[in-house]
Amino acid sequence: MEFDQQVVDQREAEAREFAVAAHGDQRYGEHPYVTHLAAVRAVLRDFGYDGELAQAAWLHDVVEDTPVTADEVESRFGRAVLDLVWAVTGVGPDRKARNQNAYDKIVAHPRAVILKLADRTANAEASPPGSSWMGMYRTEHPNFKAHLGGLLADDPTVARMWERLDRRLDSPVAPPTDQWAAIDDLIAAGEHEKAVAAVQAAFDCDAGEAELILAERA
Repeated sequence: MEFDQQVVDQREAEAREFAVAAHGDQRYGEHPYVTHLAAVRAVLRDFGYDGELAQAAWLHDVVEDTPVTADEVESRFGRAVLDLVWAVTGVGPDRKARNQNAYDKIVAHPRAVILKLADRTANAEASPPGSSWMGMYRTEHPNFKAHLGGLLADDPTVARMWERLDRRLDSPVAPPTDQWAAIDDLIAAGEHEKAVAAVQAAFDCDAGEAELILAERA
């Protein structure tokens, strides 16, 4: 048993080393990208997850955000790890499409919801309560939960993961309903630039972040 745990720990160390090299100089806000990967791993550790999920925590963004291919992940870490990584890898022309692609793949591979919950929790916990990123995650949350909330529904640990994420996102930072109504009216009238400006004002964010929020609102 001790030898088996040493192998598990070694495989995780290899995954971490591989991911750090793959992400290179990429940043997570002001920090090296490994900060986010470590946070995802920490969330999984909080709930007692190890093994393939731990490896996937370090690797979960390498296919989406680096030149590393799915074949490379499989050859280095095996099919089970690749299945987790690939399920949370969004493919598409914009954030909304990438999210939907990942949701569909996670539904087909339900165990990946554990990794996705850890990723979203780490992102939400890294976002200040009044930030535009927190606003975006709160805007996305109903759709996120509608697609993934029924997966592994009988697992009490997964339920506790949802509770932690729900608590983090339950803060009043989204624009009030009347602001959303005005923004929706602008979108319906084809006034996209004005809608972007209205979201910027509501969330105190830049235009790029406003576009992400609007993409989820659509």
